[in-house]
Amino acid sequence: MIKVTKKLRVGIVGCGSVVQQMHIPAFLRLKDVVLQAVCDKNENLAKETAAKYRIPGVYSNLSDMLSAEKLDVVDICTPPQIHAALAIEAQQHNCHVLMEKPMALKTSDCDEMINASNRNGTKLCIIHNRLFDPPFLKARELVTDGVIGDFIGMRIFLSDHRDEMIMKKDYWIHKLPGGLVGETGPHLVYMSLAFLNRVKNVDIYAKNFLEHSWAPFDEFRIELEGEKAMSSITLSYAGNRHNAYIDILGTERILHLDLSNRLLIHYGKKVSSRPIPFARYFSSISSQIIGGVAANAFKLMTGKLKLGHETLIEKFIDSILNNHQPPVTGKEGRETVRVMEMIVDRLRDKYGV
Repeated sequence: MIKVTKKLRVGIVGCGSVVQQMHIPAFLRLKDVVLQAVCDKNENLAKETAAKYRIPGVYSNLSDMLSAEKLDVVDICTPPQIHAALAIEAQQHNCHVLMEKPMALKTSDCDEMINASNRNGTKLCIIHNRLFDPPFLKARELVTDGVIGDFIGMRIFLSDHRDEMIMKKDYWIHKLPGGLVGETGPHLVYMSLAFLNRVKNVDIYAKNFLEHSWAPFDEFRIELEGEKAMSSITLSYAGNRHNAYIDILGTERILHLDLSNRLLIHYGKKVSSRPIPFARYFSSISSQIIGGVAANAFKLMTGKLKLGHETLIEKFIDSILNNHQPPVTGKEGRETVRVMEMIVDRLRDKYGV
């Protein structure tokens, strides 16, 4: 068992936008953590990040950071191709590891990281941040409690503004297996696995509406078949919009999650089409939307509106301090990678890309 110091000393590998917008602010809010060092192969970016957030240590590679600093936690925010090598090296230095999704591109790399965690007695946690958005947490609770009746399936719609990724010709995500779907797909898979538990079959449909040579597809339709339910996914990059919706289907109710606006809406049975019952039904839906928006506005103004990253990182640090299971385990990260391998293989078999 690794002895935990009074304040956990954290080193971050990678200084991209997700680190500066999500990870660093989340760590800075925790009283039991000190940000000790940052590392990036772009040393100028590492220096700028360290100066901006008053982080003392600056390095251009992980080996130097591990040798010079006595770290308790290494947070890996690099492209997934190198996650395994970085995580294993950090664990060999007795560091707990947090890493951005996907855990890896191959289940064999996941297995190596899990084995290193077991050998060294270190905790390994994957950033499946959407699982910890407030509407998603509440939806899981309602499904578990049987509020929607029997769970029978789900639909996910996710669209990213085309300028975010697909219009960037040299963006590293185009080199991932499956291209764009290799970057965003893991979010869709782990959200589906939260309800399906295990996926046994997949299918995928893809189109290239924008006709960019560097991105063979910009629209995807994905079907995931579980043991007793299915998840139908729409993934869109061709438009100029950001949206993220989930419908969770039960025998008695439907839960609609608007992840962009952090709303959860219950759709029950319409008992009658007569004017008064009909009006009451839609009044209930309207009041849920208005109440949710008002509650979110209040939380935003009072600094109490937590994003998934913040909640997950807080729970991970707590798992180290109090020695319990991380909020997202290596096993759960591996299962997401396994399904992503199935999706990419099906894409290649179907379209030869």
